[in-house]
Amino acid sequence: MAAVNVRTGMSGAEIVALSKRHTMTEWSPQAAANPIPIEHAKGSWFWTPEGDKFLDFNSQLMCTNIGHGDERVLKAITDQAAKLAYANPFMATEPRARLGQKLAEICPGDIDAFFFTNGGAEAVENAFRIARLFTGRHKIA
Repeated sequence: MAAVNVRTGMSGAEIVALSKRHTMTEWSPQAAANPIPIEHAKGSWFWTPEGDKFLDFNSQLMCTNIGHGDERVLKAITDQAAKLAYANPFMATEPRARLGQKLAEICPGDIDAFFFTNGGAEAVENAFRIARLFTGRHKIA
């Protein structure tokens, strides 16, 4: 019998089977997908529900370059979420204003205004919109 994840009650095999049934995996044909079930992570390591330990060589697609569970990051997230979890782009917040100022200080030339998005797809979509507004053209090559 497979070891059971004490947090969810599911084994790694059960997590994979349920995931393969209801979620799509990136970067591979779906029938060939064989994801690793992850139960928790800390620093540069992650563990399966069965306790197998892996070195996270790709930083979860480069999203956790500082490692998993960094106490400073967790505290900053917790503090900010308790104060204000989200503000739409039409609002002004101190963290967003300070980030814009810091980026302006370190970016080359006269780059001093920024449009923040949640991810890469939104960034590309909005880059096209900004280019259309700037050029007055619908087609951007």
